Amino acid sequence: MPGQVVRFPETEGFKIPHMGWNSIEINPKSRLLKGIDNGAYVYFVHSYYLKAKDIEDVAATTDYIVNVHAAVEHNNIFATQFHPEKSGEVGLQILKNFISL
Repeated sequence: MPGQVVRFPETEGFKIPHMGWNSIEINPKSRLLKGIDNGAYVYFVHSYYLKAKDIEDVAATTDYIVNVHAAVEHNNIFATQFHPEKSGEVGLQILKNFISL
Protein backbone atom coordinates (compact mmCIF):
# COMPACT_ATOMS: atom_id res chain seq x y z
CA MET A 1 0.00 0.00 0.00
CA PRO A 2 1.59 3.29 -1.04
CA GLY A 3 2.53 5.72 1.71
CA GLN A 4 5.18 6.52 4.27
CA VAL A 5 5.95 5.34 7.78
CA VAL A 6 7.15 8.32 9.81
CA ARG A 7 8.54 8.70 13.34
CA PHE A 8 6.55 10.98 15.63
CA PRO A 9 8.26 14.35 16.00
CA GLU A 10 9.73 15.08 19.43
CA THR A 11 7.13 17.41 20.97
CA GLU A 12 7.10 18.81 24.48
CA GLY A 13 4.34 17.26 26.58
CA PHE A 14 4.07 14.10 24.44
CA LYS A 15 5.79 10.80 25.17
CA ILE A 16 7.30 8.60 22.49
CA PRO A 17 6.56 5.78 22.19
CA HIS A 18 2.90 6.66 22.45
CA MET A 19 1.35 4.08 24.77
CA GLY A 20 -2.28 4.24 25.72
CA TRP A 21 -5.87 4.70 24.69
CA ASN A 22 -6.96 7.08 21.94
CA SER A 23 -10.27 7.56 20.23
CA ILE A 24 -10.57 6.92 16.51
CA GLU A 25 -12.60 8.68 13.85
CA ILE A 26 -13.99 6.00 11.55
CA ASN A 27 -14.52 6.23 7.81
CA PRO A 28 -18.16 5.09 7.36
CA LYS A 29 -17.07 3.00 4.33
CA SER A 30 -14.77 0.83 6.48
CA ARG A 31 -15.55 -2.88 6.39
CA LEU A 32 -13.10 -3.71 9.17
CA LEU A 33 -14.63 -1.20 11.60
CA LYS A 34 -18.27 -1.87 10.76
CA GLY A 35 -20.57 -1.57 13.78
CA ILE A 36 -18.05 0.35 15.88
CA ASP A 37 -19.03 3.78 17.15
CA ASN A 38 -17.16 6.81 15.93
CA GLY A 39 -14.97 8.00 18.79
CA ALA A 40 -14.41 4.48 20.16
CA TYR A 41 -11.19 4.02 22.13
CA VAL A 42 -8.47 1.58 21.09
CA TYR A 43 -5.03 0.82 22.55
CA PHE A 44 -1.84 2.06 20.86
CA VAL A 45 1.85 1.29 21.41
CA HIS A 46 3.94 2.96 18.71
CA SER A 47 6.71 5.41 17.86
CA TYR A 48 5.90 5.59 14.15
CA TYR A 49 2.74 6.27 12.20
CA LEU A 50 1.45 5.73 8.69
CA LYS A 51 0.78 8.47 6.16
CA ALA A 52 -1.18 6.67 3.44
CA LYS A 53 -0.72 8.10 -0.04
CA ASP A 54 -4.39 7.61 -0.96
CA ILE A 55 -6.87 9.00 1.57
CA GLU A 56 -9.44 6.51 0.22
CA ASP A 57 -7.40 3.74 1.89
CA VAL A 58 -7.79 5.31 5.36
CA ALA A 59 -10.35 3.47 7.50
CA ALA A 60 -9.75 5.46 10.70
CA THR A 61 -7.68 8.32 12.09
CA THR A 62 -6.58 9.47 15.53
CA ASP A 63 -4.73 12.50 16.83
CA TYR A 64 -1.46 12.20 18.74
CA ILE A 65 0.92 15.06 17.99
CA VAL A 66 -0.26 14.78 14.35
CA ASN A 67 -3.21 13.26 12.54
CA VAL A 68 -2.45 9.54 12.35
CA HIS A 69 -3.90 7.11 9.81
CA ALA A 70 -4.84 4.56 12.49
CA ALA A 71 -6.34 1.91 10.19
CA VAL A 72 -6.21 1.29 6.46
CA GLU A 73 -7.88 -1.06 4.04
CA HIS A 74 -7.46 -1.61 0.34
CA ASN A 75 -9.15 -4.51 -1.48
CA ASN A 76 -8.25 -7.51 0.71
CA ILE A 77 -5.51 -5.78 2.74
CA PHE A 78 -6.39 -4.57 6.25
CA ALA A 79 -4.06 -3.04 8.84
CA THR A 80 -4.35 -1.20 12.13
CA GLN A 81 -1.81 1.02 13.86
CA PHE A 82 -3.37 0.06 17.20
CA HIS A 83 -3.70 -3.33 18.89
CA PRO A 84 -7.19 -4.86 18.52
CA GLU A 85 -6.23 -7.71 20.86
CA LYS A 86 -5.61 -5.15 23.64
CA SER A 87 -8.62 -2.96 22.85
CA GLY A 88 -11.37 -4.67 24.86
CA GLU A 89 -14.85 -5.04 23.39
CA VAL A 90 -14.04 -2.74 20.47
CA GLY A 91 -11.07 -4.93 19.60
CA LEU A 92 -13.18 -8.08 19.78
CA GLN A 93 -15.64 -6.55 17.31
CA ILE A 94 -12.78 -5.67 14.96
CA LEU A 95 -11.48 -9.25 15.11
CA LYS A 96 -15.00 -10.62 14.47
CA ASN A 97 -15.33 -8.27 11.49
CA PHE A 98 -11.98 -9.43 10.14
CA ILE A 99 -12.93 -13.10 10.40
CA SER A 100 -16.17 -12.47 8.51
CA LEU A 101 -14.56 -10.59 5.58
